[in-house]
Amino acid sequence: MESSSCSSRNDVVVVKWRAEEAIAGNAEALKALRELITYPLLFSRQAKILGLKTSLVRAVVRECDAHLIVLSPHSVHRAQAGESEKVLRDAFSEASSHIKSGKPSVIFIDEIDAICPRRDSRKQQDIRVASQLIMLMDSSATSTTGTKVVVVASTNRVDALDPALRRSGRFDAEIEVTTPNEEERLQILKLYTKKVPLDPSVNLEVIAALCNGYVGADLEALCREAAMCAVKRCSNEEANVCSLLMDDWNIARSIVGPSITRGVTVEIPKVYWDDIGGLHNLKKKLKQSVEWPLKHSEAFEKLGVSPIRGILLHGPPGCSKTTLAKAAAHAAQASFFSLSGAELFSMYVGEGEALLRNTFHRARLVAPSIIFFDEADVIAAKRGTSSSGSSTVGERLLSTLLTEMDGLEEAKGILVLAATNRPHAIDNALMRPGRFDLVLYVPPPDLEARYEILCVHTRGMNIDNDVDLKKLAQETERFTGAELEGLCREAGIVALREDITATVIHNRHFQTVRNSLNPALTSQEIDSYASYRSRKSTRRPPLQLAYSGKQKLKHTKNWLSSLTVPVTMGVVGVIVFLGSLEVHGLLVVHFEGLEET
Repeated sequence: MESSSCSSRNDVVVVKWRAEEAIAGNAEALKALRELITYPLLFSRQAKILGLKTSLVRAVVRECDAHLIVLSPHSVHRAQAGESEKVLRDAFSEASSHIKSGKPSVIFIDEIDAICPRRDSRKQQDIRVASQLIMLMDSSATSTTGTKVVVVASTNRVDALDPALRRSGRFDAEIEVTTPNEEERLQILKLYTKKVPLDPSVNLEVIAALCNGYVGADLEALCREAAMCAVKRCSNEEANVCSLLMDDWNIARSIVGPSITRGVTVEIPKVYWDDIGGLHNLKKKLKQSVEWPLKHSEAFEKLGVSPIRGILLHGPPGCSKTTLAKAAAHAAQASFFSLSGAELFSMYVGEGEALLRNTFHRARLVAPSIIFFDEADVIAAKRGTSSSGSSTVGERLLSTLLTEMDGLEEAKGILVLAATNRPHAIDNALMRPGRFDLVLYVPPPDLEARYEILCVHTRGMNIDNDVDLKKLAQETERFTGAELEGLCREAGIVALREDITATVIHNRHFQTVRNSLNPALTSQEIDSYASYRSRKSTRRPPLQLAYSGKQKLKHTKNWLSSLTVPVTMGVVGVIVFLGSLEVHGLLVVHFEGLEET
């Protein structure tokens, strides 16, 4: 248990200390804390109880000149039975003694989920500690001596807290400290760099814009790492004055990333639009659909235009669908989340759906962000095509994906990007506007695109002047981008096989490889991929009842009997569905009641 006291002399005129001197950003949280802690203490009103983070609480308590008592899991938990409860009683007793002397007191419980977890656990110590805290809070709240004890708690696992604490009279208010936005990140950077010499070329606004998803601790670590980079650089250069350059910040950003996305996000791929040959119209559409909503969201808001939620790239294998997604993510400089079927399909029931929900939740916190699904036909396969266990898992994943994509209205700056070479296998519910708003066909490269692809993949190779890339592009009709990349790489290997000390790749090496390769795509397959969006759904012809005599009566009876089955099943399905809705509604109301009562 840690206690501290903040006092000021009345006989000396001093400037009043403000919490903003220690904590930057989180203006809304500071405002709420002042309303719930400072105002009740100054005006002798009964304090409210809430959940918040450590630094904010310390700053506000110091601002209102109150006595602070800090409780943490390692200071509360004891080996002997009854000692943990005694620590809580001593803390409340100390707070009451300061109140009797006329000084307000605040008890701050850090990581309360570890001290008071749900009492349905089998640990008797947790049950005793939670019961003791509930009793102390109730006795403090019902005291008639004008008590001024404010209990503040912080946690990052609010669902693990005992529900009995989350009701009026105990923890009356809950405040969520979200990730700081760009303006708040700028304030935090200014706070941590106010004593650090910065080079005039350093633009903190640019750094704040690039630090998407960083929380306060991440920004502090970023400033510390940038200072270390500057110290190392100055020690090598033997400079008299050491100041932070933009290069130091860039190096620090490559080392320190946002902690909230660890384990689910990947580094933004360093793929540029110039690395993709051809596809100029497609790249233009992607720039408008991906970069504009993320970089110019204010312009969309002024016009009242809602950005695109999802983009599906489909086409033959090896036509740079995944590379286009990487280039779009790099150009937008957004947080990049990548998911595949291998990660989502798990042997444990519900684990894949939990990962999908967690990914969307973190993407909302660090928006703007891009969620990329490679081989989307595996994750979003059509429902009802099979009764196997994998099909059941796929249907649950699809239902979760549909729900999360529908919930994107409240999360600005999130884009779902998917790639597949089997668009016909994707469920129709995803192909409607509002989910995959834009469906783009990525065709095999034409003559000009093949020439650009060959130029891209040979710009780092030492090729001889006799290599005619335009002629080679003409000879590689129906080759995909992946096959052209393999052709260039194999030509270099052929040159090394001929002479391990070779320094130049000649035209004969390219021709040797070209003569040994055949395009994997046929004209019929290309036409099939290109005509996907233009296909019309085929419907069964209506039932023909134009029969005569007994044959007509027989077929009419058969038709009626076949019609009875689906109608009956439909009624039963509706009844069960409504029943499940009623039960689900009762469960939800009961759960919310638990949270409030």
